[in-house]
Amino acid sequence: MVPSLSVTPHAQGSQVRDLLADPIFEQACALGLARLIPYTSERLLAAGDYLYRAGQSAQEFFYLLDGQVRLVTQKQQEIISDNRRLGEEAATDFDTYLADAVAQTPLRVLVLSRKSLSILFESKPALKAEFYFSLMQTFAGDHLHPAGSSLPAQQESIEPMLDEQPKAESWICLVGWLLVFIAPALVLQFGQGWGLEKNAVYFLAIFSSTIVMWVFSLVDEYIPGIFALLATLAMDLVPMPVILSGMASDGFMLAMSVLGLGAVIVASGLSYRLLLLLMLRLPNTPFWQNGAILGIGFMLTPLIPSINGRVALVSPFLSDMLEILRQKLKGVSANQLAVSAFTGVSLLSAVFLSSKSVNFVIFGLLPDQIQDQFQWLSWLQASAVTGLVLLVIYVLLAATLLRGHEPSHLSREQLAVQLSLLGRLKRGEWAAILGVGLFMLGVLTTSIHKVPSPWLGMAVLFGILLFGALNRKQFQQNIDWPFLIYLAGIVGIASAISYLGLGQAIATKLPWLGEYMHTNFSLFVLALSWVIFVMRLAVPISATIVILATILMPIAVHYGVNPWVVGFIILVLSEMWFFPYQCSYYLQFRQLTKGQIFDEALFLRFNALFNLLKIVAIYASMLYWKSLGLL
Repeated sequence: MVPSLSVTPHAQGSQVRDLLADPIFEQACALGLARLIPYTSERLLAAGDYLYRAGQSAQEFFYLLDGQVRLVTQKQQEIISDNRRLGEEAATDFDTYLADAVAQTPLRVLVLSRKSLSILFESKPALKAEFYFSLMQTFAGDHLHPAGSSLPAQQESIEPMLDEQPKAESWICLVGWLLVFIAPALVLQFGQGWGLEKNAVYFLAIFSSTIVMWVFSLVDEYIPGIFALLATLAMDLVPMPVILSGMASDGFMLAMSVLGLGAVIVASGLSYRLLLLLMLRLPNTPFWQNGAILGIGFMLTPLIPSINGRVALVSPFLSDMLEILRQKLKGVSANQLAVSAFTGVSLLSAVFLSSKSVNFVIFGLLPDQIQDQFQWLSWLQASAVTGLVLLVIYVLLAATLLRGHEPSHLSREQLAVQLSLLGRLKRGEWAAILGVGLFMLGVLTTSIHKVPSPWLGMAVLFGILLFGALNRKQFQQNIDWPFLIYLAGIVGIASAISYLGLGQAIATKLPWLGEYMHTNFSLFVLALSWVIFVMRLAVPISATIVILATILMPIAVHYGVNPWVVGFIILVLSEMWFFPYQCSYYLQFRQLTKGQIFDEALFLRFNALFNLLKIVAIYASMLYWKSLGLL
């Protein structure tokens, strides 16, 4: 048995300086080290105590600050080493410690968990190899038993899960693939009586297979678009410039430039520095702490066009904040901060053009002349009231359902140490600040220089690449190229629908829908809400938006209704979800917070009420849209 050990507060300035003197840790990225500090603790042991035992699960890495340690292998061989790194197995893929570590004198060590070390490896993967080499040097001449020796036992526990879990999914996939072939066959069989041209019927057959692949998630979301483009080109249904127009669209150019700018913001660590500064400067009260993490989400929303990306960025902030404040997991404050973090990254996802990838799809589906009216700033102006009403609803619900207060224990010394590790602003951070500033300034002054936002974004991206703020590897890995292909495919499909006259054909087949849009828009919104609710029980968010937008936006144009309003309502209402499986970024949020930070039942009740009230925000915006001449 390993005796119980006393644990002191988090390591601060002097301990961090000792850690940085280590030849491996001094190679680490400053951002990675700064993020690691909240998970670092100091531990004291008396002489004769075991730090760890051979065969014990290697879950912690230790760095010796004071004292002497004796390492003894399972063969009772003593290891002579002046290495201050102990338990390096936790920094590698070994499952267990390879030796006993016994305190010969009173010890003081820094403790880092195996999971927290992954923060260092994310920013610099080569460090893991350094720990391997160090471990091999320590045990040179002794026979090592890597983690692979325990693989058969693991396989016994995993194999039943592999046999059972996919059964339901395999049946769903089988049904989906059958419909991929049945749906176009039905279109070809009955489409001749729909009064459409032959090429239009063939394209509908292709599009039906594409929709089935999206709805059943049979393949990655960008692959059905490639299939539609390839099949349309192979059958020569529309001219090549039409079906490939997505590659040259304003939406594609703007999406690529904003994704590139977002990659610089994330890779440079600018957002993490801002969090530390906020925590250091703001008053130590729940109001300001919740406001800070909510504000961080709002700040990232127009800069990182992916809710999943923002969730991935803010979730560590939430964990770090709870760690810094030393709040009880699933307690009142933890629930408040979790809701604030999630709301911050998702609340305004439809309000900014650049806040979500699929927003560019809606932008790309707008007619060219209407696209000019809904550049970045104009989009924000038209959606501002909806965003404001949603924010008011959130504040009222939070005050009602998330009442309570817990004292926090903020360590400003730790924040100062983390900021000192980051040092001065790096070149990448300056590039992110300059890029964001130039882009926002260009957007705000569009009426003066007359340069469209997509080309401003491309100019900023070119500058970032020209001055090396984003290297080749980051350009390849940090920009969502599959989404860009997906976007190009969607815009190409929409262009083909317009070229073949399918939008007008659908409008003539659904005259009641167009009439409701034109004469009773309030009733249309209510009907659309119900349709979206039913679709979202089975269809993912992006697929719901794409399917409804490609059908309803051309109808809106045909009946003289502004298609942006219809597209924006689809964006807002398609984000409604009531069960965890309906929302991929909530599942990601739950996974990244380990499902232990907040009370999920309370979170889901809050979310259900908030989503229902999104309809109120849409109705509240109608008078504003009428004043702008959009309705």
